[in-house]
This record gives sequence, C-alpha cells and structure tokens, in this order.
Amino acid sequence: MLIKIIYKLQLFAFLFQLQLFCQWEKVEAVRSSLIYSAIFDGNDIFVGGDSLYRSEDGGISWEVFLPKGQAIDITALYKFEDKIFAGTYGSGVYVSTNNGSTWQSFNIGLNGFALYARKFVSSGDTIFYGSDGGGIYYLIDNTNNWQSYNQNLPSNYAWTINDIAVTNNNLLVSAGASGYYYQREKGSTGWIEKRIQTPRGSFTTPNTIFVANDIVFSGHREGIYRSFDEGNSFDSVGIPTISMDVVSFAKFENRIFAGYTRSNVNDFFIWYTDDTGESWSFMDHQFYYLMQLYVYNGKLWVATNDGLWYNQLSPSSVESPNDLKTFVLEQNYPNPFNPVTKIEYSVPQLSQVQLKVFDVLGNEIATLVNDEKDSGIYEVNFNASELSSGIYFYKLRAGSFADAKKMLLLK
Repeated sequence: MLIKIIYKLQLFAFLFQLQLFCQWEKVEAVRSSLIYSAIFDGNDIFVGGDSLYRSEDGGISWEVFLPKGQAIDITALYKFEDKIFAGTYGSGVYVSTNNGSTWQSFNIGLNGFALYARKFVSSGDTIFYGSDGGGIYYLIDNTNNWQSYNQNLPSNYAWTINDIAVTNNNLLVSAGASGYYYQREKGSTGWIEKRIQTPRGSFTTPNTIFVANDIVFSGHREGIYRSFDEGNSFDSVGIPTISMDVVSFAKFENRIFAGYTRSNVNDFFIWYTDDTGESWSFMDHQFYYLMQLYVYNGKLWVATNDGLWYNQLSPSSVESPNDLKTFVLEQNYPNPFNPVTKIEYSVPQLSQVQLKVFDVLGNEIATLVNDEKDSGIYEVNFNASELSSGIYFYKLRAGSFADAKKMLLLK
C-alpha cells in the first residue's frame, strides 16, 4: 500500500512539473472571449475583441474603451507613428491620436463590405488596409480619405482579404479561397495573379503571410511554404501531413513560431523552427481556437476564442560545447516523427543522468539513458515503432536538475 502511495505521489509530481513546463496564463482582465488582434508597443498593449482593452504598464492593469460607444468586434489593430487604427467588423475604421483615450470614425472612401476590417500594414508613409469583401485600400499619411487599391483585382473572389504583407519591393495579398495570391510591385499599376502548387499537384491559398528579414513564409491548410525571392515563388517546407490551417506566425530571436488551428475540434498546435524553416519542432497543443500569435516581453502571446493567453519563453540560442554552464534538454528532432527521433541534451559537469519517456498518463514507456555522464553534449535515438500515434513526454533528470518536453508521434 505504501509503495502505491509513493508511486502516486511521484506520478503527481511528474505531471505537475509537466504542467508547469507547458503552463499558459490567461489574462483575466481581458474579458472578451473572442480575441482577434493586438498591439504590443513599449509598455502599451492594445487588445481587440468585443471591445478595446488597453494596458499602459505592460499588462499589469487594464482599461476598456468602446470606440463607437458600445460593444463592437475589433478585428484589426495597427499603430502608425502617433496614430492607432482600430478596424471593426461592420463599422469600418476608427483612429485615436491620444493613445486610445478617444476615437474618431475614419471611413471616408470606405463603404459596404469595405467596412469589415481584416488587416493593416504600412510601407513608408502609406498605410494599406484589407477588408472582408471590399478589397484593399490605401491611405497616405496626413490625409483623411482612403483610396481604392483594387485595380485588376477580381472582385468576385479576390476582394475577401485573408492577409497582407510588405517586402522590400512588393505588396503581397492572400485573398479568398481560390488557390491564388496576388503580388504588386511598389509603384506598379496593377496586381499579378499567382498560385502556389502543393506536392500533390493542387493549388493552395495562404491563410497568412509573414515576412522575417528577407524570407517570406505563408501558412496554408497544406502546411508551410517559404519564399527567398520576396514572394515571387514558394516551396513547401513544413509539416504537410497534418490537415490543419496554419493561421499565424511570430518571431523570437532566431526562432519562428507557427500556429495551426483545427476548427472542427476547436484546438491549436504550435510548432517552431530555428533554421528559417528547414526543420520544424512541436512545441505545444492547447484546446482553444487560435487567431494570432505574438511575441512580447519574453513571452509568447496567443489571441484565441477563449481570451488572451501567454507563455514564458526561454532563449532559443544554445551554448557552445566548450562553454557549458547549465544542463539543457533540447526539443527532439524531427518532431513530429515516425517512428525514430533524436533527443539532444547537455551536461555541464560529471553527473548521474536519467532520460526517460512517458505517455500522457505518466506511465513510463522507455529508459533511454541511466548512466554517469561527463561534461558534454549528447544525442540519443528514440524508436517508437511499437507505440501508437499521440503525444509523449521525455524527461531529463541529473542531480537536482529536471526538465521535460513534449513530442508528437504521427504514423
């Protein structure tokens, strides 16, 4: 009986440590259940849901503002110099010049479906605005009216804007679900219609477009695609075997995060890459519908249909083998995997090391290492050919150090 009690206590402690490792904190003061957009700027945070939430102290305290005087869905937020633009779903655009304290309607040139906001971006002194059914508009700074930017953009399907991104020379737009995206070189008079072909030979429309330095990533139901030529062409680089929509990207140091959503079961997954998309590793799985990913103040923030959440990040850089100061357990690679993956860990001094694999109930699956190890970086293979698909955990214990990570087996 005593042995069973000790085992249950150990199991509880193990699961508690995993919970702490993967722990997300909800911002309870942001009471809108559905979060569409956010701005993180210095100590200021603006969050758009059924109202506008503002924090001027990095998220410690919050205020609620209603640009129209009543609850309204704020689907796009953007800061440009001293102006904050709030795009709504049906009432168009509002602007504030006093950090969100008061708002004015800013809809000259917009009507009909152009009042349904999707995204703002800027290039130089020009702001571009994408709508849900009304196409694209632009605004030159210090003017007060929007101008159409829809020249030769097919109105029957390409005016429903999924996302807009700006590169050095191009404006990129994903529109509708037609299998097309559109490119417009700065200064040109019209859009060029383009398509991204999947490995299966079909065509896929991006849900989101993300520019990291000079690389463009696009997220699709068919996985992740990457462009080295400012969006002129894309190649598949990420996890095409999972039928989920890639809906958002975010960047932290040299790490890029990709958020996947499965709408039919209302949950999301997060992957990341440290090598600009050559390989992707599994980070987390949560049961909320993901809208957007953000990185701010060393945290990964997620806008979901269950509020605003954040998770503390650790630096993605790895110390060199000749300057090991701490124990480190790396994310397995590849991840997801089938059926073999590699796990790397670092030991700063002579230590007794254990590396074990557990299922989601805390049952021990395998002992990969149980030996004394000198200072160094080690790599071990894990073969899961006898296991079924699912999430597993691997845990490193060395002296007082303990760490655990998730991995995903897909067969």
